[in-house]
Amino acid sequence: MASVDRRLARKSVDTALLPVDFLKEATDCLKCVAHPLRMIEILFRSEYTVDEIANLCGLAQPATSGHLRLMEGKGLLRSERRGRAVYCSVREPQLKGIIDCVRGRFERLIDNQEGGVP
Repeated sequence: MASVDRRLARKSVDTALLPVDFLKEATDCLKCVAHPLRMIEILFRSEYTVDEIANLCGLAQPATSGHLRLMEGKGLLRSERRGRAVYCSVREPQLKGIIDCVRGRFERLIDNQEGGVP
């Protein structure tokens, strides 16, 4: 048991852990992105109006607006009104890495299922 404690103590010195407050904020951001993941993928291509995003995602405009507002509130997106249209774009470029990670994970699983590998 003492060897485990020494090993854990050594590891905690080698790598600093993120503060719990940061992890809570990260969790909120990830939850915010998780549901409307397609919206983020679409917005990495270009900026779009709320109506365009709703049509591309097959969602109602009010639901789309709500999701976009949540993500904007977390600092992940930005929006700009031009005339009667509201254009949205990605504010946080690091989201691309998270999306790529999710895509890579699930593309491998899909490829394995299609290839007969469980």
